[in-house]
Amino acid sequence: MDTSTTDSASGCSFPGSACEKLCRRKTIHLTIFSILLFAVINVLVRYTKDSVPVYEVLFLNYGILLLFVIPLMMYFGESIILNTREHVLLMGISGMTNAAAISLFYFGIAHMSVGDVTAIVQTMPVFVGIFGRIFLKEPFDLTDFILAIIAFGGVVLIAQPPFIFRGGYDRVASALAPVAALLSSAMYATTFLITRRMGTLGISSVVIVFHHTVIITTMSAIMTTFLSEDGWMTPPCGTVRYVLAAMGLLLCVARCLLMYCYANEESFLVSVLSSNEVVFSYILEFAIIGTAPDPVAMLGAALMVSVSMIISIKRVRNFAFRCLCRLRERDRQTDQTPSSEDLPRLMPR
Repeated sequence: MDTSTTDSASGCSFPGSACEKLCRRKTIHLTIFSILLFAVINVLVRYTKDSVPVYEVLFLNYGILLLFVIPLMMYFGESIILNTREHVLLMGISGMTNAAAISLFYFGIAHMSVGDVTAIVQTMPVFVGIFGRIFLKEPFDLTDFILAIIAFGGVVLIAQPPFIFRGGYDRVASALAPVAALLSSAMYATTFLITRRMGTLGISSVVIVFHHTVIITTMSAIMTTFLSEDGWMTPPCGTVRYVLAAMGLLLCVARCLLMYCYANEESFLVSVLSSNEVVFSYILEFAIIGTAPDPVAMLGAALMVSVSMIISIKRVRNFAFRCLCRLRERDRQTDQTPSSEDLPRLMPR
């Protein structure tokens, strides 16, 4: 993002003031706002779980999102046709893993605290590192291994399995909810790696969102038909219908804002700010549903959020170091003095 814009472009009447700095970094505030919207949606999913099957809620949310993605593609002049067999294969796999991730996430929300499920999903950077090492031969050092152990320790504190903590689960679904959240994190990591590969092949993010939305909508309809105990249900009149409509609209706004932020801000900064979703989820769940967070679970959530932030910062510092080494090698060959101003130009968005 270009921070060298004029004062008039920043929309601030006080040049050099804190107001000007806030205006120029508006993507940070939009990122936080989009994360807040995602937290609201997750809490509302739990709010409606007793009135509408969770997979039907997923179908309605992404069905409404699809209605907004289609005109967005028309506006940008994008085509839904994929050019090569590799594009089709990658899009199909990433769409299926994304559908599995969001389905497992919604299942976890229906049977577990929203804040706890969101915290477990924050282990995604750990899985990204593990899968990146296995499939892409990316570095995964001792520090990453230690952080992974700490993250899974946080999962144990949140899940509180009965063979470690006193008590037990009241239902089988409650016992499966932490496992579903952890699998959701692994699926999200797989989707992230494949999507990153598609980005290098020149596939537009709008096209990726469209195909993923179609696959998620289709899969949620199938799961509602065959896996839901109550099958399809007509949402009751009144508050529930308004909440379902609002969830779909909020999902559209949150998705568009997040796409904008990833396109105009450093990706690692957006990832670090995304950890605020855990805090928002705990607060909103208590405010809307009245569920107070468990202190032990909050300790586990704090561990996992800390690990996620450390991994994100560590990766971008490693990437910056590699970029600086390449700059020094280039300047050594051209007999130029290396400049630190060249580094941000090579940093990923």
